Amino acid sequence: MLKTLYVLSLLALGGVVYHGFKLYQLETLKRTMANPDRVTVDENTPDILVFAKAMRYEQTGNTGEAIRLYASLRNAQDPDLRARAFHNLGTIYLRDGAVHWNAHGVLDYAHVSSQIELAKENYREALRLNPDDWDARFNLEYAWRITPPPKEKPKSDFQGSKSSVYSTLPGLPGGGP
Repeated sequence: MLKTLYVLSLLALGGVVYHGFKLYQLETLKRTMANPDRVTVDENTPDILVFAKAMRYEQTGNTGEAIRLYASLRNAQDPDLRARAFHNLGTIYLRDGAVHWNAHGVLDYAHVSSQIELAKENYREALRLNPDDWDARFNLEYAWRITPPPKEKPKSDFQGSKSSVYSTLPGLPGGGP
């Protein structure tokens, strides 16, 4: 009986130590997330800290680094975090496309259309992971609305006349039957 009580008390002590250590890890993670400027991202950095660092970059205007970090979260284990990363990537691309569309219009067609297409792709992926994300639905609809019209192809200035089909196929003799 005494031996059983001793084993149970050791198990309880082990559980308390384990949960205390987990609480310490969570508190450390919380303190680190509060100041993401001090986070150095490498392959061992938890995904949530990478996301926090990417958000900080986005807020400070360093969208290139934010895009790189969000893109690194495409294979994150947490599907909610992946959906948020896709949503934020779409927002960065949509914002950039809308700014260029308003500033340059059709003159910057290639850049605007590529940014809008990237935004739509990321919003679709975010909606695939989280169909209840109404912000992504709204932004995807907005991206569809501001998609620039396709560029018109220049009209051909060919002035030739319509000839016989035989004369345009190489190797066939011209003329009739």
